[in-house]
Amino acid sequence: MGIKYNRPEVNRQITKQLINDYGAIVSTLVKVFGYESLEHVQRVCANSFEKMRTRWGKDGIPRDPQSAVWADITESSNKLFCRKINYLSKVKEGERRIDVSGFHLSFPDKEEMAKNQVGMLFALCAPGVESSIQKYLVLNVLCGFSCSSLARILERNEKALEEQLASEKKKITEAAVRLTRADMEKNLGVVTKTIYEIFSLGQNGLRKAMPPIASLCFSAIRLGEMLLDFPATKKPKVHALASFMLLNASRLHTMNDGAGRPLGIKEQNRELWDRNMIKRGFEHLALSADEGEEVTEIHLKAGVDAVHSLAEKYGDTNWDRIISLYDKYLACNYCPLVELQKAIAISKTRGPQEGLRAVGGIRRVEDLHSHDLLYSTLGNLHFQLHKYEDAISNFNRAIGLAEDSFEKAFYSKKIKICEDRLNMSKRYRYGTSF
Repeated sequence: MGIKYNRPEVNRQITKQLINDYGAIVSTLVKVFGYESLEHVQRVCANSFEKMRTRWGKDGIPRDPQSAVWADITESSNKLFCRKINYLSKVKEGERRIDVSGFHLSFPDKEEMAKNQVGMLFALCAPGVESSIQKYLVLNVLCGFSCSSLARILERNEKALEEQLASEKKKITEAAVRLTRADMEKNLGVVTKTIYEIFSLGQNGLRKAMPPIASLCFSAIRLGEMLLDFPATKKPKVHALASFMLLNASRLHTMNDGAGRPLGIKEQNRELWDRNMIKRGFEHLALSADEGEEVTEIHLKAGVDAVHSLAEKYGDTNWDRIISLYDKYLACNYCPLVELQKAIAISKTRGPQEGLRAVGGIRRVEDLHSHDLLYSTLGNLHFQLHKYEDAISNFNRAIGLAEDSFEKAFYSKKIKICEDRLNMSKRYRYGTSF
């Protein structure tokens, strides 16, 4: 039958099949039944996956899980199709309905299913759909995340989120997915931004010691690579996005210590980085460099991550190469936040005093006054120069701007270290006995 019952393994396999197959199934069935049937199709699929969770838990995981998923969904969708045909074929009382007992729904090949998913992806990110909800729609419709799962991840009210998603789904029409190549090229930026936001949502959750959100990251990677299967969306910036996600995903399991403390790239165990993902990331990065194409922020981020991936240890990081990447980006796309990141890189290779000088030279620095990164950077640089009072002042400002409780706790810890160092220096200064 399959491997013996093991609940964690059953849940892992079901999650894997959800990530791999749910979007293909939903988008394919919706194409058959019409876009007004989207929510009903989702219920059919969700029920089938739950039935399989119970069945596999009892009988074991089948040797070919994907075939088992498709067989069950086919049976359920046949019943759904028959009900719809019977409903549409209602005639005057006394007349027989159309006999659909022998009907069998055949699923299209992989290429057609991928095309259906891309069409649905663009429909969910169409101009008429609320932009702040698009990523949640994609996760719900194409990645198999239920409203309850999303509400838990986002720490939002489940009923309110469910109503919001249902409202936006009503905006999806047949016309929205009949996209021309020109439409796809025009809206590609919105779609890639949505995929990036999904990946970031999972990555940020992982930094907060929430490993289950790794599935968000892998869902985003799958969607990004899916775009590269079609000429209209096979663009350098999509390769850059895929590179960025894969290079970061290679470090997913080293981003926190398992006890809630985020780990910076300096603290991560590089021996645990996934070398296969890094290799794939570099392949996409090479394909993202197309002469004449605009250098985007995602190109920059992928390039910086590639430099980090090449260094065997943190001390080997080629900071001059990172600085040159920032310079290249700033030459055609000025951004104060990128210039701040460049200042941080300068401090790594030329010292904290040069870093402070670089921060002081940022144009439009007022645009950064609402960013905790500005004040945490100033705090760190003053700390390195043993200017503890200035460091404390900046870390306090960073706490006031930080939205994340882990970041607030991190800054508070830095303040405590500064206060201890300040007290110690005063004792030495005045000859106070310990």
